[in-house]
Amino acid sequence: MQASLLIGLLLLATKVLAGGFAGALDRVWLFYAYQIDELNEPAQRTLGRKCKSWDPSTTKCRLNKKTGQECDLLNFLGGCGKKDMFASDEHGTLEDINSTDPDPEETAKKVYAHFLSQPKPKVPDWPGYRMIYQGNENYNASIDKVGKVVEKAAKAGKNTGDNKKLFQRFAQTTTQIKTARVGDHGPYLIDAAEKRLNPLGIDVVKESVGSLGHNPADPLKAWQTVDWEQTMSGAIAGGEYSELEISVVTDHVREDFYSKEKTARDHRVVMQSFEIAENKANGCI
Repeated sequence: MQASLLIGLLLLATKVLAGGFAGALDRVWLFYAYQIDELNEPAQRTLGRKCKSWDPSTTKCRLNKKTGQECDLLNFLGGCGKKDMFASDEHGTLEDINSTDPDPEETAKKVYAHFLSQPKPKVPDWPGYRMIYQGNENYNASIDKVGKVVEKAAKAGKNTGDNKKLFQRFAQTTTQIKTARVGDHGPYLIDAAEKRLNPLGIDVVKESVGSLGHNPADPLKAWQTVDWEQTMSGAIAGGEYSELEISVVTDHVREDFYSKEKTARDHRVVMQSFEIAENKANGCI
């Protein structure tokens, strides 16, 4: 499987904030990765370890005393009761707590609502050390490890028959996470672009993100980002800028955004990590 990264597409990436609808999708993504990992021999499995907490002195996780148990979707959430239900079908109808084929988007809607109902209403990034054997606190490294688990299972010939649906769901959810991250944080890129380009007489053209153009869990929250191609075309058509000049100007806007905003840099790295995972997943189908 060749992971051909289309880095140019990542220019749509925006300032990152922990969580959002993408964070809710992450949990469903992990659940499918866990089920794929369960296809491997027990000694080779690395996901669903459920560490108790992180020990900063040893930089290792404190293992939960209860081991050898199978995980369900709830184990990838935290802060919920043992009988809480989140798994949903494509119509949003709740399924049995032991469902192994929840619809990613509809289930993520329930997960999103769950986290926003907590005392601290946000969807946190998931801690790798609680999900992955010998995992740590590095979110991007954790994404990479999950992708490798899926790739390894595929190379071992596990993506056949009924199991193939797990790989398809994993790939589907990966794509949805990328879309949600762009949509959740699009306003920050739009704001940065307008502050830099509007004073230069350049109108920033926006484009909808995703098939719906809004957060699936909140129809009132539009998903938009900067349409760089149309923004540049408009500036050229206005006669004030040549193709080379507008290219230089917009390049500087993006470079400054990523160099000055740590959260923007972090988000670009996350997007690259999911891009790799997506290519691995699509190559496995």
